[in-house]
Amino acid sequence: MTARGDDPRPGALRLLWQTVTGRVSVEHSGPWLQAFIDLPAPLRGALRWVLRPRRRFLFGRLRALGRDRVLSGPFAGMQLTGYPAAPELLGTYEHELFGVVHELSARAFPTVINVGARYGYYAVGLARLMPTTRVLAFEGDGEALGMLRDAVAANGVADRVHVGGFCDTPDLNAVIGDGLGVLVVCDIDGGEHVLLDPVAVPALARATILVECHGPAATPSEPVMVLRFLPTHDVRRIATEDRVLAHLPPGVAEPWRSRMPETLEQLMQEHRTQPQSWLVLTPRREMADGRRQVADGT
Repeated sequence: MTARGDDPRPGALRLLWQTVTGRVSVEHSGPWLQAFIDLPAPLRGALRWVLRPRRRFLFGRLRALGRDRVLSGPFAGMQLTGYPAAPELLGTYEHELFGVVHELSARAFPTVINVGARYGYYAVGLARLMPTTRVLAFEGDGEALGMLRDAVAANGVADRVHVGGFCDTPDLNAVIGDGLGVLVVCDIDGGEHVLLDPVAVPALARATILVECHGPAATPSEPVMVLRFLPTHDVRRIATEDRVLAHLPPGVAEPWRSRMPETLEQLMQEHRTQPQSWLVLTPRREMADGRRQVADGT
């Protein structure tokens, strides 16, 4: 006999039932995740239509509405390529970082190094916000690398965004220079504790860094990053937030915002499978220089 509320089905059947009924997303459901990722893109799309018909319908309408351009947020108007994710299309992707993106782009760094650029959301987006900045975008996945190149070309920034493959410590040392005037944007799914090492890459002590820190909880990278950079940087932590419809600016995605608000909010979710946070690491020398300029009235 099972207790009230217990599900008597075996684990695999229960997971399948939760996936089909929508209680667990097929794209982010543990044992199903890798198998789903390994499917050809057309088959993944067909499976999403079977399991999430309302979301797929709305997503198709939004793509047509915006012609695959970002609809809101700091990267509004950026052309997306391939099969964009719904939060990127809506412009709510990593909504927690909007203030940071505006703050960093206002400083117009001469060089941005984006490690783990994927399809170019930040590499191209920051290049569009900082029209005099050179962006070095690294991506180790072959399929994503091709889409990154497509995004660079589609947005007309090929003269300033230079695309490369996997970035290791020697590669980072080769491109970072002395670190002054460099912004490093890093999202490499846990590899940050290997790459972002100021002992192996001394110029990191003088660079500004935005790094996405990942779990799992047993081996989190956030405390490693804090301990490494606290002697040289001001450390600011940003936590993840649940998505709500209010994160989408008024008037965006109409008429579907009024007709299908719950489905639209579901499309905004990013379904992160592990604990994560972001750290904004600002070199103390740079902060001191900024304070002196304010005191001098310059």
